[in-house]
Amino acid sequence: MIYIQTNLSPLGNIFILFATLQLVHFFMHDFRYYYWINDLILSTIFGILGLYTNNSFILFFVLALLAIHVFRNHPHTINYNNGISITLAANIQLTLFSLSTYLASFIIYFQTGIWNTENLKLHQNTFASVTILINAILLLIVIAVVNKYERQIKHVRYNIVRYQLGKKIFIMLFTLLLAFMVILVISDIENINPLIQMGILLTFTVITISTYWQTIVFIQSFTMRKEASEETERIKELDDYLISFQQQNEDLRKFKHDFQNIILSLGQVVDDQSSDEIKRYYHELMSQQNSFQNVQTHSLLELQTIRSKPIQSLLTQKYFMAKSKGIKLNFELSSDDYEIKKNDLSIIRIIGILLDNAIEYVQGTENKVITCAFLKSSETLEITIANPIQSDVDINKIFQSGYSTKHEHHGYGLANIKNITDSSDTLFTDTQIVKNNLMMTLIILQK
Repeated sequence: MIYIQTNLSPLGNIFILFATLQLVHFFMHDFRYYYWINDLILSTIFGILGLYTNNSFILFFVLALLAIHVFRNHPHTINYNNGISITLAANIQLTLFSLSTYLASFIIYFQTGIWNTENLKLHQNTFASVTILINAILLLIVIAVVNKYERQIKHVRYNIVRYQLGKKIFIMLFTLLLAFMVILVISDIENINPLIQMGILLTFTVITISTYWQTIVFIQSFTMRKEASEETERIKELDDYLISFQQQNEDLRKFKHDFQNIILSLGQVVDDQSSDEIKRYYHELMSQQNSFQNVQTHSLLELQTIRSKPIQSLLTQKYFMAKSKGIKLNFELSSDDYEIKKNDLSIIRIIGILLDNAIEYVQGTENKVITCAFLKSSETLEITIANPIQSDVDINKIFQSGYSTKHEHHGYGLANIKNITDSSDTLFTDTQIVKNNLMMTLIILQK
């Protein structure tokens, strides 16, 4: 920005920091009006500090915000999502303020007809006031644009978390901020002509905007490659599970057939014998045969009513995974036809995350039972996964990034679900706690 010492310099410094904080709250979806008092106090402290350190106070301010963020986290580590929000807000506000100073200087030049920096000093208070006004207008435009493209931005943020790009993006944005600050500080130390400084900062602003755009393109292309690779691998895995499942069904069917023939052939032999003990054993075995024939019907055969082989295979995989851990996974399907019309991949991701979380949670409990229920209506399909809980769970926070009820976990799974549903018009989630059971429902609009 063009640095000219004016009577309104403290106000300009405070405005830069206060606007940065509002952008941080906006990006974090943590905007509250009562935050303004704390924001104003913090901005005033560092704004006054800026009178003695020139433009480097902005860097100190960002470092202080990052330090506060790390201190509030448990454990005390940086959440790269929030770190990105802080550095991105600072970069955007610096860019907007620089553009505002250019526009304000042009207004003063055209109004007075005098094209030199001494003229700016003569109109320094007007120059500062116009700069702040233009900055406020540009800030509102940025917020409006972000709101307009909220879904696309959420999708980008989701992909950053999903593919663990947060650290790289944070380092890139912080490097841009450092470069911006170096230019400003060197300009102040060397007393570079404001017009030359204007040209340098304008060029850097264009480069910064171009870098943002290239970063978005990189994330999108990286995501497309990863999704294509993951989908290919997932289809192969699901095909393998389905083949294995079908082979198990065939083996079980053959065994049941042979078992029944053996029992029938023994019937006449047993009846011809006079031993009551042999007859008792035989009839007891016959009574258990009915239960044996229903084993598959009450577990995995029910899944055949789901008209989506990938989802059917996923549920089969999770069934055997739970069984290997001593967990009983029950399926409740009230209809004989469940058609998944679209969003198969998103539904697979959500169901997989919910079942993985439930399986992992109940491993440490006494009641190792999970229920997966399907409820169908004319326009919706609801898939509910319920498991017992032993401690209080804040259902208002479980979808936040980083929240977890499990020790040494980052809690990104449910945050990923929120990102998926936020970017879809047909997928919704509902969470309830009923009689110490956490019930998480995926609602799928079929029309």
